[in-house]
Amino acid sequence: MIKINLFCVFIILFQINIYRSFGINDTIPINNNIKLDPSTEFYLIKKIKVEGNKRTKRDIIIRELSINEGDKLNKSKTIEIIEEEKRKLVNTNLFNEVEIKIKLVNNDEIEILINLVESLYVLPSIIFELSDRNFNDWWENFNHDLSRINYGAGLMHYNLSGRADVLEFSFRGGFIRELYSSYYIPYISKKQKGGLEFDFNLIDYDHLNFETNNHIPVFYKSKNSLQKEIISSIEYSHRESFYNYHYFIIEHNNFEINDTLKALNEKYFFDSNMINSLNIGYEFDRDFRDIKNYPLNGFRLNIQIKKNGLGIFDDINKWKTKIYYSNYFSLKNKTYFSFNFSSLYSSKNQPFLLYESLDKIRGFEKYLINGYSYLTSRNTLKRNIFSKTYSRDNNKFIKRVKNVPLSVYFKMFYDSGYIWKYKNQNNTNFLNNKYIYSYGIGFDLVTLKNISFSSELSRNSLNEFNLSFNLGADF
Repeated sequence: MIKINLFCVFIILFQINIYRSFGINDTIPINNNIKLDPSTEFYLIKKIKVEGNKRTKRDIIIRELSINEGDKLNKSKTIEIIEEEKRKLVNTNLFNEVEIKIKLVNNDEIEILINLVESLYVLPSIIFELSDRNFNDWWENFNHDLSRINYGAGLMHYNLSGRADVLEFSFRGGFIRELYSSYYIPYISKKQKGGLEFDFNLIDYDHLNFETNNHIPVFYKSKNSLQKEIISSIEYSHRESFYNYHYFIIEHNNFEINDTLKALNEKYFFDSNMINSLNIGYEFDRDFRDIKNYPLNGFRLNIQIKKNGLGIFDDINKWKTKIYYSNYFSLKNKTYFSFNFSSLYSSKNQPFLLYESLDKIRGFEKYLINGYSYLTSRNTLKRNIFSKTYSRDNNKFIKRVKNVPLSVYFKMFYDSGYIWKYKNQNNTNFLNNKYIYSYGIGFDLVTLKNISFSSELSRNSLNEFNLSFNLGADF
């Protein structure tokens, strides 16, 4: 779904400030008016002071740092280490502004001063979103039909107790009816390595995609409920280090299917109208990207394994393994290159409801390409053609906004992929079992919180031209 949260967009534009260093090619400035003594090989960290954390607990902030009071820093690496510490705090998304100062106590000792401006943690939201997969799907396949819009409201508090815990509620009406709630607490032990997340989701459909024709989703509309889903899950997260996370999830799904769907597509689901499934999953995430919302340096490795059906209800039996790898490089003259590789393998014989689909390949946005396995590659070369921070006077109404950064990148890209067809797919799906590709150009506009707005013009292997627009990072 494409989501446009109107209230949150307002908050981003008028309430949120970002740290000054916006282009990742630039060194994050360490606000420091003193010169470190070059005659000393090491500096002892005498004290770490934290200011501005009115809600966030000090131990949550210190948890993000690799330095502690009493540690020794090599003089030649002090600035580099402090830069990395600042990046870590920025990536928590708990603070609108992070400033770190180094105070020289004497020739052998320093103090670290961390000044923070906390984010607005309570975010009420007005939900206004397209129910379709992306803008092009809605615009081209469904004639930009406004009846396909979901609307609703929600509330998120992403630092409820000051320990970076997140509480969220939302409800939707319109094309679907949905009730969602979740609570995430990142640390439940003294060592601050393990966390828990609880999710509950209730969805009721009276419009449903029951088949594809030439890779275009085919929907059926009914006056009655076509499908109901109740999904509840508990996830345990383990933070092995600053950059490595492990996730373990157990999930229960309940599906209630209307007979009409099986009449429309006998391959849609199993014979039973009521299906229960107990699922387990594991995810490993190793993330060394510099700035997660719009990375220009670093890499990320993500591995997911999931088993639907444990034999308890004897209804679903599906395995899925997914691997994602991305790498980002700084070249010369504000030029950057990135490539992303993604692969998936899942059980072959599945009903339509449990089909997997291809990860995004630019130029094929309007197509829904289902398959049990795929390989994709995305390559992007970009150049920063404009970068400026607009300073403004502080006032009471928007006192959190001190600087408004703006950067524009021109990019060229080449994407490709291959997706293997399910045996029971219909014969109109002509993009399976063949090499597909696209190439094109585009622009990224990056602003507060490193949020990006993208426009792309592409040509795919079908010789079709495609213009697309995206809000948010696509990595």
